[in-house]
Amino acid sequence: MPVKALNALPGSHVVCDSACVSHNQISRQLKAGIFDQTGDFFTKMFNTADWPARWHCGTWTDFHGWLYILSDISIWAAYFAIPFLLFRILNKRKDIPFPRIIWLFIAFILLCGTTHLIDAVIFWWPVYRLSAAVRFATAVVSMFTVYALYKMLPMIYNLRTVGQLEAEIEERKKAEQESRHHQVMQQAAEELMAKKDEFLSIASHELKTPITSLKASLQVVERMAGKNETLQPVAPFVIKASKQVNKLTDIIHDLLDVTRIQAGKLEINKTEFDLIDVIDECVDQCQTEDSKHTIDIYADPTLIVHADRNRIDQVLSNFLTNAFKYSPRNGDVIITVEKLRNSSVKVSVTDHGIGIPEDKIESIFDRFYRVENTSKNFSGIGLGLYISSEIIKRHNGEIGVNSTLGCVVLKKVYTFND
Repeated sequence: MPVKALNALPGSHVVCDSACVSHNQISRQLKAGIFDQTGDFFTKMFNTADWPARWHCGTWTDFHGWLYILSDISIWAAYFAIPFLLFRILNKRKDIPFPRIIWLFIAFILLCGTTHLIDAVIFWWPVYRLSAAVRFATAVVSMFTVYALYKMLPMIYNLRTVGQLEAEIEERKKAEQESRHHQVMQQAAEELMAKKDEFLSIASHELKTPITSLKASLQVVERMAGKNETLQPVAPFVIKASKQVNKLTDIIHDLLDVTRIQAGKLEINKTEFDLIDVIDECVDQCQTEDSKHTIDIYADPTLIVHADRNRIDQVLSNFLTNAFKYSPRNGDVIITVEKLRNSSVKVSVTDHGIGIPEDKIESIFDRFYRVENTSKNFSGIGLGLYISSEIIKRHNGEIGVNSTLGCVVLKKVYTFND
């Protein structure tokens, strides 16, 4: 074929042969080493002397050629439009996850589009070396894209769907509503408790005066009954009334202590005293009212402590009263006192009572709290242990109970620094 046939118009029938490259030149190129071939490839990247344009190589009809060209150009246009849109998305939305993989897709799609554009251009400009270089770059970027996408699969699998996000939003809304409702209820409970404390303070102070007057009047009647034989039949009733008045007085004192505790005005006046003397006095007082129980004391008879005598007496009396009350089958009550290494004193009161459920133990030191299975059978308003715990806290001590429901041993323990 003559060399001038390379300039034939589209649609002409031309067969590539030695018109492109001589046989001697082909032989030299094939015999060259790999480094020479590589150097020759890059130095002649845009050299088209070794190939004819695609129109002039093979048999191309106008329809076939232009269909090929227009298809490649359309693909190139789409491939360039997609990265442009992805770039706009990345530029507008900085919060999109996995931006690096999107950049890799942009590079991959651009290179793919470039290969199609070069394929169309080769019909007139046979830059086959440039086409090979772009395809190689496309292959490298595609492999990196596949690897990056594979590494991201676990994170992509963990991405929440729109439905999951909507469900989570609904759950958060419900949680916020419940939290607000809880806050409102808590605030209302605090306001109610404050009003109740105010009422208790007023009521206890108002009751104190008539109860004191009633107690004094009963004492006068009791003396008169002792001196006048005609009033002797009245004496037992006066004694019973005095005991009930004493119980009412104790309740009023407890209410007053609660109001002082809530106001932060519970006074602690520490002095040095013999702890065993206080324990003996509490035992004598409790046994005067209930002589059915036996009390055993195990303690150092010379133990001197630095604390509020009256308040410690109040705590001991409460423990002993509870020990008698909640062990109706009588039994021994054991008081154990020991000196700890940190200069604290540990006092334990053990009775053989009905016990307390394990899940209720933490609540028995709360205000007005009473265990459900005992509140109907035993009297009380649930303030004794609350006041006792506050007194021990004011002494920088600890208070607690060891017990289980149905167990015959109930051990109440408190420690305080002397």
